[in-house]
Amino acid sequence: MTRTELHFHLLPGVDDGPSDLAEAVEVARLAVADGTSLVTVTPHVRDLLGAGIVDEVPGRVSEVAEALRRAGVPLEVRTGAELAQEDIALLADRDLEAFAQGPPGRRWVLLEAPLFSNDLAGFLAAAAEVRARGFGTLIGHPERCDPLMEADGALEAERRAGARAQVNGSSLTGRHGAVTRERAIALLRTGLADLIASDAHRPTRPPVMSAAVDALVAAGLPPAAAERFASAAPRALLRDGIAPVRGARAA
Repeated sequence: MTRTELHFHLLPGVDDGPSDLAEAVEVARLAVADGTSLVTVTPHVRDLLGAGIVDEVPGRVSEVAEALRRAGVPLEVRTGAELAQEDIALLADRDLEAFAQGPPGRRWVLLEAPLFSNDLAGFLAAAAEVRARGFGTLIGHPERCDPLMEADGALEAERRAGARAQVNGSSLTGRHGAVTRERAIALLRTGLADLIASDAHRPTRPPVMSAAVDALVAAGLPPAAAERFASAAPRALLRDGIAPVRGARAA
């Protein structure tokens, strides 16, 4: 399979992901068993900033890659990060570039929809700043963010400004409740979301791409269409990036 995870906490000892390298290898094995061959490693930037190790992430990802090679785990890993809205003003452009994916001129970063804050205005302002600095945005787990989902037209406006959206597989499997599950399915059905990712953290919060695809099929999507959200769509985003929308401003 060519399943690809663009939201995956695999870097050990830096956030609420794996506690050590051995646990990171265990989670990677689970990802491969789940049909995944490539992940972007997306630690929480707030934790990297707190520990003063933002510049160390590429090297630490290389250490994980080497550990996977030694362990015989056929998983490709790439450097990324999960940015919160508060992080943006604290990062230089070179930091954004280090975490970004996609080809030159179409680079993008993962910006998480806020889960524990009602500050939708702050999120939208951060997204606008990322665009102004020359990067596209992939909005992580919008279905779990009540302010974003309940604000009339907010997500649609972000998409008109070039944003793409990623639904959590755990939302589709019901981990976060029935309302979130229905939101996730609706976002994918209507084209307001582009792909799924596990947002895996550790063996007790493992990769769930297969279960998420199965949930979409159970909800009535054709199997090929459901699989595309786990395979072709994330691969295309890595390959093609996000085209800048000149002068676009989310309303």
